[in-house]
Amino acid sequence: MQARQAYGEQAQEQAAPRPAARGPRLGVYCGAGSSHSWLWLADTCEALGLGDLRFLEAGEVASGGLSGLDALAVSGGDTFAMAGALGPAGAAALRRFIAGGGLYLGFCAGAYLLLRSSKEPLNLFNLVEATIANLSRRLPQPLIMPEKFATPYGCDYVFHPVREALILRGQGGPLGEGEFSAPLYGGPAMQPAGPGVEVLATYQDFSQATRFLAPRELAAQTLLGRAAVLRGRLGAGVMYLFGPHCEHPRFAQANRRLAAILAEHTPSQALAPDGRGLAELGPAQARRLLSEVRRQVSNSRIVALALEDHPARWRMGGKVYEPAKLRVFLEALWSRTGALERARRLLVPAGAAELPALLAGVTESIRALRRELEEGQETTERAAGLFKDLRRAAALYLNMYFATAAAGALRPGRARRLH
Repeated sequence: MQARQAYGEQAQEQAAPRPAARGPRLGVYCGAGSSHSWLWLADTCEALGLGDLRFLEAGEVASGGLSGLDALAVSGGDTFAMAGALGPAGAAALRRFIAGGGLYLGFCAGAYLLLRSSKEPLNLFNLVEATIANLSRRLPQPLIMPEKFATPYGCDYVFHPVREALILRGQGGPLGEGEFSAPLYGGPAMQPAGPGVEVLATYQDFSQATRFLAPRELAAQTLLGRAAVLRGRLGAGVMYLFGPHCEHPRFAQANRRLAAILAEHTPSQALAPDGRGLAELGPAQARRLLSEVRRQVSNSRIVALALEDHPARWRMGGKVYEPAKLRVFLEALWSRTGALERARRLLVPAGAAELPALLAGVTESIRALRRELEEGQETTERAAGLFKDLRRAAALYLNMYFATAAAGALRPGRARRLH
């Protein structure tokens, strides 16, 4: 079998069309266990014209933060860490939200989270009657990228035979029946194990962009023909589980299918007022806040760029991070600074005032990290704290940005370049 050209290859991507409907009010999980991929949701939803986003920590999910949302998206990361952070209260809140009519979108780790499992704390969820197909007791020797190849799962391992773009085939429903491509970065191949679980897309073929971490024959046996996207139901709600990252902003055909799902679940009635306790800053306050944020983000970007070629790798739970990931968070802020500075008014959620100090601390932590790496010190603890602060800063900033956008306060300007 020859590798095929990926549909919608990154270099050929065109901007996904904006849907006519306004779309649902979407919550995006950005708490403990999440990696950087929830930032892709921000980019893709914005490109699709969906601006009513709210970024939620684990404690917010567990304590009423899903109220007023139409949908919740959970992207990649460490599934065990996510489940542990959400805990029994978060699992119960999620179950109530979906059963009451909510839409759940799980990508990669967010898909693993709801699959059937006996392992603690994943057994708190178990909302979709399907199992993991890429599971093995004995692992082959990885061909490349051993740090990305496998994750312990009890006495077994979840293993990842390939990375990057694969060809998927839609099986009907909102995904249609044609072929499209999407990248796989550790997400599951899935096997339905109960009634009411629908296969909406399968892994069809490899592409020219596919990178093989395991022998090609084993990769084909593990993935091809297996479920890549599932749909399950709970009460009045619907759950979509995606093995690949169909929310990745450089895969327009996958994004269009995601838009179709969101459009299908858009409520017909007008939204109730947003209950986040938003405040509007006066012009002088807004200028001071945004000027200081711009300065601190600029400083952090410069320091982080100097680290990008360093070979350091940090294992945090089931995920491995490298220095280049630092700037992914910072670019999500930097790419939106101009739009906020041109805004007619600035709406801020609780906690936004801490952004300048939080970002100043990020800059100092990156500098300290660089010194310690040069001295040969152990840096995992510092890196873990740094990524935690970056997630917090990005969540605060994006909540401010999308609250301002949802209020119609962003002025038209040059299109923001997606990173």
